[in-house]
Amino acid sequence: MGILDQAHKDFDYEIVDEFIDHFEVMKDSMQPAILALENEVGYHNRIDELFRIFHNLKSASSYLRFERINRLSAFVENSLEELRKLSPPPERYIDWMLLVSDQFNVWFLDLINNRERFTPIDITLFNDPSVE
Repeated sequence: MGILDQAHKDFDYEIVDEFIDHFEVMKDSMQPAILALENEVGYHNRIDELFRIFHNLKSASSYLRFERINRLSAFVENSLEELRKLSPPPERYIDWMLLVSDQFNVWFLDLINNRERFTPIDITLFNDPSVE
């Protein structure tokens, strides 16, 4: 049974489908917001936007028991607290955030293609980007 089939079995179809719709919007919003961090104008607004994206993904994925999405979302949300202190952030933060965005794109495809399970997390994403 695939991820999507299992979610539809365990939860109301509307809740799952709403999650998919929101997940798509959020993953599509990530990369432009990440790239916009390089500009000091609107920096804190972009941080706030990214924080909301990952907070919402963390909450919704927790409810649906999508553990991998939840775990990485929580880690990124905590890391964004550090980014609030930096303007503009070091390039390594931007590179790291783009890799995170790629991971969420993979998971979205896993979900909509109803794969058996989510692709494993690239463990290097849990390296603290504030440490050189």
